Amino acid sequence: MLQSIREHTQGWIAGIIISIIIVTFALWGIHSYFEGGANNKPIAEVNGVAITKDQLAASFERLRRQAQAQLGGKSGSNAAKDDAALKERALHALIDIEVLKQASIKEKFLISSVQIDSYLQSMPEFQVGGEFSVERFQELLSSALLSTSEFLELIKTSLLIDQPKLGIVFTSFALPAEVSYTIALVNQEREIEYINLPFQAILADTHITSDNIQSYYDEHKKDFMTPEQVNVEYVQLSLKDLQTSIKPTDAMLKNFYNENINSYTQSMQWKLVDMFIPVAADATQADMEKTLQNAQAALKAIEKGEDFNKVAASYTHVLDASEWVTLNQLPAELQKDVANLVKAGQVSDLIKTPKGIVIVKVVAVKEPKMQAFEEVKDKVKDAYIHQHAEEKFAELREQLADLTYEHPDSLQLAATTLNLPILSSIMFEKDKSGKDISQYKKVREIAFSNDVLNLQNNSDVIQLNPDTVIVIRVKSHIPSSLLSLNQVAKQIENKLKTQVAENQLAKIAQDFTAKLAAGSDSQQLANAAHYNWVKTGFIGRYSTKVDSAILDTAFRLPNPLNEKSKNGVYGVTRIPNGYAIVAVKSVKEGSVADEKQFVVFAEQVQNSEGMLEYELYRQSQTNKAKIEIMQQ
Repeated sequence: MLQSIREHTQGWIAGIIISIIIVTFALWGIHSYFEGGANNKPIAEVNGVAITKDQLAASFERLRRQAQAQLGGKSGSNAAKDDAALKERALHALIDIEVLKQASIKEKFLISSVQIDSYLQSMPEFQVGGEFSVERFQELLSSALLSTSEFLELIKTSLLIDQPKLGIVFTSFALPAEVSYTIALVNQEREIEYINLPFQAILADTHITSDNIQSYYDEHKKDFMTPEQVNVEYVQLSLKDLQTSIKPTDAMLKNFYNENINSYTQSMQWKLVDMFIPVAADATQADMEKTLQNAQAALKAIEKGEDFNKVAASYTHVLDASEWVTLNQLPAELQKDVANLVKAGQVSDLIKTPKGIVIVKVVAVKEPKMQAFEEVKDKVKDAYIHQHAEEKFAELREQLADLTYEHPDSLQLAATTLNLPILSSIMFEKDKSGKDISQYKKVREIAFSNDVLNLQNNSDVIQLNPDTVIVIRVKSHIPSSLLSLNQVAKQIENKLKTQVAENQLAKIAQDFTAKLAAGSDSQQLANAAHYNWVKTGFIGRYSTKVDSAILDTAFRLPNPLNEKSKNGVYGVTRIPNGYAIVAVKSVKEGSVADEKQFVVFAEQVQNSEGMLEYELYRQSQTNKAKIEIMQQ
């Protein structure tokens, strides 16, 4: 099955695999699913297997961050409701994964360590120049906050779950009649005519009385409240500002260089060639002994003078002899043995790993080299400034917290003591992001909190990002207030006019359509009402020639032939500037130009049916599972 997966990773199936591994699991924070946490209180059980509160918290947090990123950091007015919905989605995702994992194990699906390793090295996300890159792998895992063991377990579970899925999808099929029927529907064309009934024709003759306006205002006062606003003053402590204020002398830098000399010493480097004698995950004791004998025989041949590369030719390799590597770039199980190889030509003893036996030979060695102060002066300076700025930042942050807490009615003492300016924000609302510090949701929430807004206290220290903290206090406050009738009368009048016009226009359109359906001549009826039919000719369901609402309505109407209607079938739809009366005069079944297009359709139908079958499988497994959700 893994071979089948790899064969399809360049085609449509790649989206399924990578989506599951990189998006579904990583963004859900599913790595916490594989390990326990401090809070192991179960919030759900699947066939007796617990899903803990920690797992849900991690999954929810990743999903929340994803949602915020999609919204550009903005949050809506229903934040609490949105969070509840996200938490519900996170919980059901964890349950689905556990259900499918248990189902795969029960059905005897297996993923071996060798298969995981092979699949990992074939993933294009971790390749540079067509080869697996350890640096790229570590970089991506670091950005996703995943350890190597977590990610390998993630792949194992993902591929385990996907085996029945791919089995179902790859074995699905579509009969020629099904494909032809799909083509006939998808590529179908319809001859459409429509009449546009704009609001503007009725709005001009619509009159709204002052009593109507007053009544609407009285009944909807909550809609005419101004938003509550505040602006705040604040002091800001920035690591970057501290860095610019630190001016070390050469003597300071040389002293720092000497104290951290190991940081400026190039590590020992090797060019290595190896041979890897694998052991199958399900190997018996006899198999393991045979592997050991083969490895011993290979090592003995090398010790007798046979060419290493010739002996290694029949085995696989982990290392690239053309690349220089440091000790920490090697697999952990090789590091201790390689550290003892200090000369070109040296060969290691047998190195036993969980996956097999490795023999390593040194091609070349670079001894450790201490970099002179002048060579790394800029790096030393950057490191010195960064370290001292961080130390100062931590010290001043603590002072800022103490001063603003001990003197909660002013920022002045903290500003004077720490030599920080008191800054001011623009006016902002609680649920609307601004362009200055009001862009941060936590700043807005704290500014409108009872302690800061009503009790007029300084806030606690607020972390804007890893390098910046602030303390705020409310400078001015504009309460929510009711707009006067005069201020909103025109707005109400326009709204009521639109409502009246829409109702009248909808009735006109329905009455007109009813007459057409009763058999009235469409052209005569249009002429009498001074309407014009717009004729599109035959167009497909994805055409951009007409408004999408008109097109959608036209393709939802029945085929005139099926309705035995010679004059066509009719419908009404809302469009941006009013209503439209839509007529379908005739239908032309879809077709394809050649056999190649037919094959493409066949594959799409087959894949769709396979995914539908898998969804039914997933639902059946969920229905059979004993799922218990505890009260949270």
